[in-house]
Amino acid sequence: MADPTLAPNAAFALVLLVVTFASAVKGALGFGFPLIAVPLSANLIGTRTAVVLIAVSVVFSNFLILLRGGGTAAELRRFAGMLIGVIVGTVIGAQLLGRLDLGAVSMIVGITALLVAGLGLVNRTPSFSPGAEQVAGPAVGLSAGVMGGITGIFAPLIAAYMQSLKVEKRAFVFWLTAAFFLGGAVQVISYYGLGLYNKTLLLYAAATFVPVVVGTRIGFWIQDRLPWELFRRLVLLLVLAVSLRLIWSGVGR
Repeated sequence: MADPTLAPNAAFALVLLVVTFASAVKGALGFGFPLIAVPLSANLIGTRTAVVLIAVSVVFSNFLILLRGGGTAAELRRFAGMLIGVIVGTVIGAQLLGRLDLGAVSMIVGITALLVAGLGLVNRTPSFSPGAEQVAGPAVGLSAGVMGGITGIFAPLIAAYMQSLKVEKRAFVFWLTAAFFLGGAVQVISYYGLGLYNKTLLLYAAATFVPVVVGTRIGFWIQDRLPWELFRRLVLLLVLAVSLRLIWSGVGR
């Protein structure tokens, strides 16, 4: 079925509400925007339109969170390998789009993230020495980038990995967002190169920026008031939910 034409109607008004809610979750926990916004918006404006529209909103949301700060130069050196891995993996994933079995990819990523999140919830999270981090970070970034390039979902592996490092919540959100911003920017540029954007679509994408700002500020307010242990458990529960969704979608293909 062809995607319906965007219009200033009740369906798009509901999309703006969805974007506000997804932005609040993203602002509070550092991820979850496309995982919430894309499937809900797809029911309102069509899958293809929702994917390319929300991709722009996600990049803008990530930019707002990066403006808030929360990272240090020392942390940049620590996570640089992971960030580079995300960029390289996204480019590879975009090239592999349509060539790999998406169901198998979803299953592998979902099971891996489910295992890490489950161990975290029972306080059995694996620890990484500084030397192991130098290998694990780029490997996680590369894997998440490939997954993101194929499906647009970057979060599960990176979020599960970073929470295992017991990163303070403000830094967690900042560096998680940095990874998503880089991957999302590459994704939007790729979509633009494929001719998926036109003037009308970009105009409607810009209209989502106001609810993104509102939702993100609500999310910041929530994040600042969450105790660290509750924050950690909410992150793990969201990773768990996303992992189960990926496994389910993999089984259904």
